[in-house]
Amino acid sequence: MSARHRVLVASRNSDVAWSLHREALRLGQWEMIGIIDPQVGDTFERTCAMADIVLLAAEDLLWLWDNRPGVAQEALATVRAVVVLTDRQMLDVVSRMQANFGLLLRAEARDISVDLLELAGRGYIALPESLLDRMIGNRLRLDIVEQLSSEERNVLSHIGAALTNRRIAQVSGLAESRVKTVVHLVTHKLHLTNRTAVAVFATANGLTKTGQTGRSLHDKSPPLKMEVGPEQEG
Repeated sequence: MSARHRVLVASRNSDVAWSLHREALRLGQWEMIGIIDPQVGDTFERTCAMADIVLLAAEDLLWLWDNRPGVAQEALATVRAVVVLTDRQMLDVVSRMQANFGLLLRAEARDISVDLLELAGRGYIALPESLLDRMIGNRLRLDIVEQLSSEERNVLSHIGAALTNRRIAQVSGLAESRVKTVVHLVTHKLHLTNRTAVAVFATANGLTKTGQTGRSLHDKSPPLKMEVGPEQEG
């Protein structure tokens, strides 16, 4: 029979804490010893001493590293730490983590499942399929951006700033028909479904020119609104 592991949940985020607790209870070899707020008093170090595995939210781990680094290092040195994090927290955690850490990536609290939890408990990096698709898709699209022509990258930045084709033509010097063609090319090359998705991608990845509105200082016309789909404009 496999040895039972004493498991501690450490998170002040109640959604994450109870999702971890619920899924951990489904693992037959895991014995729950409690849920704590690791940022309160000396609870973290005292309860870590009784655990074999600590399930820890990334924001709490980062807080411990920044505010109680000695305690974090000593308390986690003898346990398996499973860090629950988002893709945006990945670099912050990976650059400072210890060798005995497992990682469980999530988009939302409901992404925590017993299967992913068990893998992370063994020291692996575990993540839901939807998040993997998003991360890989985003990375590949950024590689594609590097291969776009300067004209295509310029139009992409204008799309991210919510400019219409007519306005892009005015600020770029391109013919409006050419702008429409480039918008279609960029959307196709990035494997996105419509103009709004392209705009979201450009904005999320810093591909939009900072402060760009497409309006001159003397332009008295109302601010432009974001298009909501390809049916308005190609």
